[in-house]
Amino acid sequence: MDELIGLILLAVYITAIVGLAAIVTYAVIKIFPTKRTSSKPDKPDKPETPSGDGSGQGRLFRRAKRGAA
Repeated sequence: MDELIGLILLAVYITAIVGLAAIVTYAVIKIFPTKRTSSKPDKPDKPETPSGDGSGQGRLFRRAKRGAA
């Protein structure tokens, strides 16, 4: 019986910790919201067409600017 009560208390403890973390996260998001700027449109004016050379594919790294080493 002691083991069952211990397991139930452990489950309550874990639930309480996760709930507290959720409440703190929600409070921080409400107190300090992020400022969204609409600097770039949601949809591009001209969709990229695949040219076969991989340039239309998603890039993992940005291209280096000209003059950069």
